[in-house]
Amino acid sequence: MGAQGDRIFTAIKERGYPDPWATFGECMSWEAAYSVQLKQAIDAARKDQNEPTCAGVDALFTAKASNLAKARQLLDDVLPDYDNTGMWAELDQSARRLDIDDVSERWARGLVAHPFPIALRSLQFNWTYMKDHGVRAFYEMTARYVDDLRGNNERWRQAWAAETATGRIDRVTTVECDLASEEAPMHCDICQKTITALLYLDG
Repeated sequence: MGAQGDRIFTAIKERGYPDPWATFGECMSWEAAYSVQLKQAIDAARKDQNEPTCAGVDALFTAKASNLAKARQLLDDVLPDYDNTGMWAELDQSARRLDIDDVSERWARGLVAHPFPIALRSLQFNWTYMKDHGVRAFYEMTARYVDDLRGNNERWRQAWAAETATGRIDRVTTVECDLASEEAPMHCDICQKTITALLYLDG
């Protein structure tokens, strides 16, 4: 145990996480960060609804939407680019050779701090999906997930607009949409780790 995982980690130390996947992962981390900030801003606006507090909420909704649009564009660009270069076929070969247990054991040393390690489980799901369906299919699914997050953001924005118009506080939508966004890094910031294991499989 450990040969593939150690080789991949050595390559990451030397070369870092490659783009566009590192940037995509950052976008997904920001999705959660914006969500936390947004919930705080809404809580403040509920206590003192005035022009500055409402403007702050609106600005965060806009920043969150722009960040998700950037993430989606990264996927839109890379999907055909990897088609043209034949990279998807190369990644499929790497996915078939990847020892999920071996690499998981190495990654667990820095990721596992909870009895149910969501990040590690997400990695294992990603690699298994790639083995079963292909790496391109995984990122097509990821693109749909980003679209769902964009819909989640719009749902939250509409709920906030209705709340400010009627004065009726909608706590359920805020909690649901916040949690959906906070979950994003567990799946999609993890994407940079998922594909890096394939790209650096041979060191």
